Amino acid sequence: MAMLEVKNLTKIYSKGTGSQTVALNGINFSLEEGEFVAIMGESGSGKTTLLNMVSTLDNPTEGEVYIGRKNIGQFKNNELASFRRNELGFVFQDFNLLDTFNTKDNILLPLVLSGYSYDKMEKKLMPLSEALGIETLLNKFPYEISGGQKQRVAIARAMITNPKLILADEPTGALDSGSADMIMKTFEKINNSGQTIMVVTHSVRAASFANRVLFIKDGKVYNEIYKGEKSNNEFMETIGKTQFMMRGAEDEK
Repeated sequence: MAMLEVKNLTKIYSKGTGSQTVALNGINFSLEEGEFVAIMGESGSGKTTLLNMVSTLDNPTEGEVYIGRKNIGQFKNNELASFRRNELGFVFQDFNLLDTFNTKDNILLPLVLSGYSYDKMEKKLMPLSEALGIETLLNKFPYEISGGQKQRVAIARAMITNPKLILADEPTGALDSGSADMIMKTFEKINNSGQTIMVVTHSVRAASFANRVLFIKDGKVYNEIYKGEKSNNEFMETIGKTQFMMRGAEDEK
């Protein structure tokens, strides 16, 4: 079953001068349940705009987005807030943790907003924190832990509601290479348990952990490649070659 379907998605931004910028140009693709897909593209290609559309943070000019067969464009504001909180998990480059909350309270915040009882929250928290290796960090504050640890806390917060889809925006962008690998291995682990994940990234190394890579160019899906039986290093080489060929095709125009 398709967990995410993007149909003829177009986003046009109008400027005060009367000119227009086409950020997305009739884009179509889908993610199957349990897939781990990376979205790549140069700055200005439309990948961030695409993420904003899928995450319900912005509305398309034309087209539709379906998550779990639900057309998110038809939600009312109160329905949209509930859907975003319960069905989507978000992971950001800068972690978006609250410094005045300890890590435990940061993780549990979506459940608090949904009205869960303390016992139910504890029941969900402990196995998740152990699976992500952060059980010893729960009483610490964000400013007391490393960048890699902060991102694992952010992933736990994204997963605590058992979302249909996790959306990650440059999740390794603020990390050193060792911490970045650790975070992508964490995504790989939770994907192996059945979680559907979409990651937007500039990093070839980060993208190599995904099962499929979509390349966005000029607001459209320009190319896609599948990992298949390749190792991460082999897939990283394939991603790099694909990027090189795309740049070469652009230079020939």
